[in-house]
Amino acid sequence: DGVCCKVVRTCWIPEAEVEKVEAAVMPSVKLSMDVLADLKDGADAKEKLGPLVNQYRKWIEVEADKVPKTPQKRFQTGQELVVRANVAANRIESGIKLLEAPDCLEAFRITNKCMGEASRRRFGVMQGKPYGEVKPAWRPFQLAFLLMNLKAITEPGCDDREVVDLLFFPTGGGKTEAYLGLAAFTLVLRRLRNPGITSAGLSVLMRYTLRLLTFEQLSRAATLICALELERQNDVEKLGEWPFEIGLWVGRAATPNRMGKIGDTDQNTARARTLRFLNDDHKPSPIPLEECPWCGTKFSRLSFRLIPNNNHPQDLRVSCINRDCKFGRGVPLPILAVDEPIYRRLPCFLIATVDKFAALPWTGHVGAFFGRVERSDKAGF
Repeated sequence: DGVCCKVVRTCWIPEAEVEKVEAAVMPSVKLSMDVLADLKDGADAKEKLGPLVNQYRKWIEVEADKVPKTPQKRFQTGQELVVRANVAANRIESGIKLLEAPDCLEAFRITNKCMGEASRRRFGVMQGKPYGEVKPAWRPFQLAFLLMNLKAITEPGCDDREVVDLLFFPTGGGKTEAYLGLAAFTLVLRRLRNPGITSAGLSVLMRYTLRLLTFEQLSRAATLICALELERQNDVEKLGEWPFEIGLWVGRAATPNRMGKIGDTDQNTARARTLRFLNDDHKPSPIPLEECPWCGTKFSRLSFRLIPNNNHPQDLRVSCINRDCKFGRGVPLPILAVDEPIYRRLPCFLIATVDKFAALPWTGHVGAFFGRVERSDKAGF
């Protein structure tokens, strides 16, 4: 109504610099995964890992002197944090001592070997770098987290199982590798202690809220499971005949719940999605992974097969099209992304979303995750 604009302003979005968090250099601690994969015995473990506890305790002493005496509430909080830090130091020391046990030492060695191989894949092969250039090593907090939880994993009656450990670190700080390392130790120890089919079944169940985060985690965890599976194939007598596998247990908008068969009207079955992708690779892939987690080669129509046939499939197998990949030439990747095969094959590692957790009490098949199975054969449980 004749009112004209007199002033125009622009406003910058507020910004702040967040300083990078880096661990102090600890030259006396052996952080190399290759070195730790070759530990000779408990004494060797104590020599290479013991300085981690010693330096942590010295740091705690310095921090304890900084606790303000007033006000009283801050003093009490500071004292409580020092007590908790000392408890953590004791737990780390207990983890190192545990490596005197032959089965724990062997599980720790295999964990480091497989984590190192997964690291070379993700930070070497997949990024086009020479394989040998990657020197995989733990960050101090990752190794500390792994060691402080060994006792709770190896001893079911341990009091540490009453504690929930929170890994609080900035994005990109290495949280994922820390708990993948603990998962690997858990999976391998279970195989070493329970030869045969009794060591199969679900061991690690991870729950995520965000679906996109779930898929990114699936890729990283799948690389580790591939490394463990290749290690198992090299020593079946030690690690068992049942394969290490990873499952993605999410809503059907992302992955199929059913395999499906000829004549089905449901267009969200694994069969329907796979056939659509085989006919037109511009359609969405049957599973939410775009590339091989072992070599980084993009999946194509040749990567997906319905087993035993397209009309009445029981499984959806995923392979790499790179003939030089360990999972090329039709060798299936240890990945399950359809609910029906997951309930039958019971992968050792399962990544799930919160909506699946909500439905957990209402889905009878889920009982198999918790050992409620009666028999097994080549197809599963």
